[in-house]
Amino acid sequence: MRFCFSQKARVMQRFFVVFIIMLSLSACSSTNTRDIPANLPDQIGVNATLTQASTIATVDQPAPAFTWRDAQGTTRQLADYRGQRVILNMWATWCEPCRSEMPDLDRVHGRNDVVVIGINKGQNIDVIPPFIDEIGVSFPLISDPDGDVSLAYGVRNLPTSVFIDREGFVRTISIGILSADALTLQLERLP
Repeated sequence: MRFCFSQKARVMQRFFVVFIIMLSLSACSSTNTRDIPANLPDQIGVNATLTQASTIATVDQPAPAFTWRDAQGTTRQLADYRGQRVILNMWATWCEPCRSEMPDLDRVHGRNDVVVIGINKGQNIDVIPPFIDEIGVSFPLISDPDGDVSLAYGVRNLPTSVFIDREGFVRTISIGILSADALTLQLERLP
């Protein structure tokens, strides 16, 4: 049986095919390219993204690699900090224990080869600038709106801090608030 399409039906069919192709192309090109909001403070990074499929982080294994874009649009990665001791601190603006440990984390950031990177779990980038104004930290705070990076580090509770040595290996995962003394102790144990 042979169908005979009217000219109107053929035009609609072509339109539909072009629409599907355009939709497919736009989906392929939009891999984590969310816009960076204007006037973002320098220490804010956006869209933490795993660089490869990863198992959940475990002690004495390489830290799962991820990237983000800084306020100027430059792509950064965890590997940029090799040779330094890194504390990844998973937090959220609504988390009171997270807020209370931020000043202690800020005090160790930049001292004795220590870098603190705050990973905001599952919140929109818009909540971070007011948080910085309120709390006043200087270390990088990066949005992880989809929670992929937090998930790769096994984060279920906030705050969670992951201590990474100079070679890029996870050495300690600390769940819950870190007192100044506990933070000092963990850093002393981190080669």
